[in-house]
Amino acid sequence: MFPHAPKNSHAMLSNAEVANKLLEIRTLMEMAGETFYKYSAFEKAAASVENAPPLADLRAAGELLALPGIGKSIGAVIEQLLDTGRADALDQLYTRFPPSIVEVLGVNGIGVKTAAMLWKDYQIGSLADLEAALASGTLAGIPRLGPKTIENWKRGILAYKGRQRRTPLARALRIAGEAMAYLRAGPPHDRLVYAGSLRRQEVTVGDIDLICTASDAAAITAYFARWERAHAVLAEGPTKTSIWLDDGFQIDLRVLPDRLYGNLLQHFTGSREHNIKLREQAVRKGLRVSENGILNLESGDVIVCAEEAEVYAALGMQYVPPELRSGLDEVELAMRHALPPLIERGDIRGDFHMHCTWSDGRDSLEEMIAACAARGYAYHAISDHSWGRGSRYGLDPQELREQRARIEALGAKHGIRTLCASEVDILPDGSLDYDDAVLAALDIVIASVHSAFNQSRDEMTARLIRACENPYVAIVGHPTGRMLEGFGGYEFDYDAVFAAAARTGTALEIDGQAMRLDLPAPLVRRAKQFGVRFTTDSDAHGIEDLPNLDLALGQARRAGLTKEDVVNAWPLEDVLAFVAQKRNRT
Repeated sequence: MFPHAPKNSHAMLSNAEVANKLLEIRTLMEMAGETFYKYSAFEKAAASVENAPPLADLRAAGELLALPGIGKSIGAVIEQLLDTGRADALDQLYTRFPPSIVEVLGVNGIGVKTAAMLWKDYQIGSLADLEAALASGTLAGIPRLGPKTIENWKRGILAYKGRQRRTPLARALRIAGEAMAYLRAGPPHDRLVYAGSLRRQEVTVGDIDLICTASDAAAITAYFARWERAHAVLAEGPTKTSIWLDDGFQIDLRVLPDRLYGNLLQHFTGSREHNIKLREQAVRKGLRVSENGILNLESGDVIVCAEEAEVYAALGMQYVPPELRSGLDEVELAMRHALPPLIERGDIRGDFHMHCTWSDGRDSLEEMIAACAARGYAYHAISDHSWGRGSRYGLDPQELREQRARIEALGAKHGIRTLCASEVDILPDGSLDYDDAVLAALDIVIASVHSAFNQSRDEMTARLIRACENPYVAIVGHPTGRMLEGFGGYEFDYDAVFAAAARTGTALEIDGQAMRLDLPAPLVRRAKQFGVRFTTDSDAHGIEDLPNLDLALGQARRAGLTKEDVVNAWPLEDVLAFVAQKRNRT
């Protein structure tokens, strides 16, 4: 038997870790010759788990089997993974294949059958084994493994190594913009957009998919291969080029005629799980969906779609926004035309969370006000830190009064209403950093945890609930405290805090700061079930950070929020009424 995690000696697995284990079971089941329906069930379950609220909380609430694609059998596997960090189903597969064989399957051009052959005939069960075999010439001369295939595998290994490090959404968007600017300076084309996880607004991105339409595809793919930022060209052909940047990031470009734009964009936006469900619906209608069109299996006719919405319409479905394409229940809802109207950028009227040079911001108070006006906001809030952050950052009560006087003196000079606010520290016992008299003088209060992250789950839960129960707290900022690189967030009972937020009329923030994106979309979906309201904020520390709000908006759309769910999509009078209603509660 191959080694695996020891029994009963693990920290509780996260949703992502459980999903990876389920995908590993799925892959090894296929290698073992199981039927498509058996192994695909684990793939669907993995997508459901990855986009769900914390599994431990769902299990405690008796809702684990309510997740799409989770029946009793797979549910038992998930419970075993949560309890022990391992699963009998996976251990049994490890008696046949080493865990590291998934690395071999991650190399472009190596499918399940080939990986099985490499293991059975040559004991190649890891990326290191494959690299050694290629370097020694062990695989030279094997039927169907010619020099071109070997060279492609070498490139595939390079790409695999690059994909192991996922890139935060904001950085990936910047890289995509640079690649698209280069392409726009090249041969003529019709349309150019990004697709894949980037378009779905996933929090981190493995690689970038660019979709282009043009009459001379080969000229564009050849031009892209010559980009000076390409450290290596992984694949090059008349309709596709894949490059690897010097920092280990892969970009795939696909080019087809403009009449296929809708098919191409839908297919390469994904997700994989969404597209599987879409194809299943198509088969029920006697159709087959691909990037080249929709084939009528009976007549042989092909429907080509110049626009993406036409793909869904041809299947009798409501259009599914890309942020919702996670493979959960969006296809079923679209079949019933029951998807909610997601919040749009044009619905946003303001931003409640930003800092200026009065605390730890980079730009002045008036510069931030003018920049918010330039973005078309009707209102915004300057919410510098409270003094618990220390004299270097926070404002003491007198400084806060002086800031308010300055805001009032500026008045409507820039054509925007500036709310006097503060991001107030939630102290370890759940009390706030300002007393009630100071809080009452503010137009709106954001309360955030900035210290004592190592409190126990129960202590942090009580701390956040007490903050929600404070009548002056309108918003809880970045509620989990997570940072995408380095800190997964502090632990608390999500359901208990969500229930408290709903009961007290406290909004939870979706913080758009590039390394936060907090509250995460799966938790936003969960909180919405309790009736919680939300804000989408930039947490800007300078003018250049104000577009962070768009990142927050992407997470709100991933969670299925409408404009009614988001406080800063409301008119100012409704915002002020929301604050007043909570302050008037007993």
